[in-house]
Amino acid sequence: MPYAFVKSSAALLLVLQCSTALAASLEISPVSVTLAGSENGKVINLRNAGDQPIHAQVRTFEWDQADDADKLTPTHDLIASPPIAEVPAGGQQVIRVIRANSAPVPAERAYRLIIDELPGDSGDTATAIQFRFRYSVPLFISPAGTADAPVLPPALRWSVVAKDNQLALQVENSGAVHAQLSAVTLKTSAGETHVSTGLLGYVLPGHTRSWPIRDAPASLRGASGDVIATVNGASVKASLGK
Repeated sequence: MPYAFVKSSAALLLVLQCSTALAASLEISPVSVTLAGSENGKVINLRNAGDQPIHAQVRTFEWDQADDADKLTPTHDLIASPPIAEVPAGGQQVIRVIRANSAPVPAERAYRLIIDELPGDSGDTATAIQFRFRYSVPLFISPAGTADAPVLPPALRWSVVAKDNQLALQVENSGAVHAQLSAVTLKTSAGETHVSTGLLGYVLPGHTRSWPIRDAPASLRGASGDVIATVNGASVKASLGK
């Protein structure tokens, strides 16, 4: 059953809950995975930089977008092995993510691996608090034959619209691949407006997303100008239109 993934992230979500001790530090690499059409799987490395063992659970979800939100649905398309693992203090654990069906896909498919630090051994729950960390790793499967060829950039249309009684940057992706957006600045006759200095979010192919613009002048609505952004790790300059 699908549910909204409240905040899109390349790497980390933090959940605070009551438990017994402070969780150790889990490091994950890579923080984003792409499988070529001919690849059956990849390896995720979990490293424990702390001095206590960590138990981690890995779950796989199909990733879609609707109503300006990410939607995650549990999937059997990908298999995480092992799905639950202990990462020793100062050590690491390899997680293999394997495709259940290696048949070529006609278009890019998007997934997320949700990796949870599980609570440790119980102790004095009345006197301690545990921080439980949840990590979200994007995973994309490319169509057959595209991974070894030059990757075409996503086809993006940028505009400023009114949404929920405030101005928002709307980005439509009519291309065949996802767009990871960060460091987005708008340059118009109203001046220079910084939408995001870091990661803004993702727009999957065939989808439209919007993000509120803080302290946006009213004249920015429907304005034309330029967008300066980082898209999939590359600096781009694009037109801002109606």
